[in-house]
Amino acid sequence: MSTEDDTIQEKKKISLKTSDDEVFDLEEDVAMEFGTVKAFFGDDGVSRDMVMPIPNVHSKELTRIIDFCTKHLALKPKAEHEEAGKKELRKFYAEYLKDESTERIMELILAADYLHVNDLLDLLNQSVADRIKNKSVEYVRKLFGIESDFTPEEEAALREEYAWAFEGVDED
Repeated sequence: MSTEDDTIQEKKKISLKTSDDEVFDLEEDVAMEFGTVKAFFGDDGVSRDMVMPIPNVHSKELTRIIDFCTKHLALKPKAEHEEAGKKELRKFYAEYLKDESTERIMELILAADYLHVNDLLDLLNQSVADRIKNKSVEYVRKLFGIESDFTPEEEAALREEYAWAFEGVDED
């Protein structure tokens, strides 16, 4: 005879340890959204009970990535088959990045790249592309904290030679 406790199986967990020494216990399906985790635990010799170190990821970024993967896993099947599901997924994407600074998005890009969370990486990269589309060189430099390595004379020569590239850019 089976009891109710026997029929409810506890979901398998995978533990990750961040660069700031926080340990996160993730449900296996969420953790397997991370290509790095999937490759690590895909090896038959690796016990799922061990804690996987992720030294290039801070807990702040991992928390946001887990949030993304959890919600994305829930919405993706519906989005593949229903227009309403696609709309809900697009709304989630917009909400996910709504209040994030460019600096924060860059930190998330580094973490998502390290963990190989490709759907999130695509979303983050598109967000950066949208932020710099039709912007001036000066705006992009300021946004990313990049100093020009051209002399004023070299920059003037480049602007003259490639004038077409500077046409139609938005005001900063």
